[in-house]
Amino acid sequence: MMLAARTEISAVLVVTLMICPFGSPMAAPVSGAMHVCAQSPISIKASEPVNLHDICESAENALAFFGRLDLGLTHPLVIEVVPNLPDWMRETAVGCYQEDEQTVFVLTFQEFKKRKDWFGLPINRSMYRSVVTHEVAHAIARCNFTIPEPTVHAEEYAAYVAMFVMMDPAFRARALMEYPGARFDGELEINEITYFFDPMRFGIAAYRHYLEKDHGNVFLREILSGKELTNSVGDFP
Repeated sequence: MMLAARTEISAVLVVTLMICPFGSPMAAPVSGAMHVCAQSPISIKASEPVNLHDICESAENALAFFGRLDLGLTHPLVIEVVPNLPDWMRETAVGCYQEDEQTVFVLTFQEFKKRKDWFGLPINRSMYRSVVTHEVAHAIARCNFTIPEPTVHAEEYAAYVAMFVMMDPAFRARALMEYPGARFDGELEINEITYFFDPMRFGIAAYRHYLEKDHGNVFLREILSGKELTNSVGDFP
């Protein structure tokens, strides 16, 4: 998934990643019009044809994950599919959540494909769906943090966990194989430095940490309530 303007933007970074779309692509509405996803308070805006079914389902995957914790969006959300992200974002970014506009921005699939790989694997539509899930997860998590300014790594932990849990199992297995040693040996290793140094490795390690029996949704709730992952770079010796 990544970041700039920490309190307003959460974005996905592509570091260095099969065609399997759901059904046939559906045409997007004309520029400026909205397509409302049938199962959620999420709308899609695009100026060129996009697969609306894929994007809605991917967004609803994030809602389904947090729904298991009885959490959800507290406001409508727009997903804007764009050929380019704002100039101030890093060149490796493929998506972002902008809190003040309540909008998720994601590149078109064709632009995403130009990045060649993701998590070390050739890019396909399954990966694109995961990008959407990740960014919508940022929006949902933001609605449910009980502290005003969660840390970058707290936000990214929540978004990556949602993404990997809801990810296509075949792609997830392959991505995990690309990072066999990626894991956190303790909570202090989950920090801004490990995230910014290698966002992909951070995401894999966060998912493995979440799967451990002492963590899971209990730990995730503690993150959202501000009881975990509040450490900053200045707290380290």
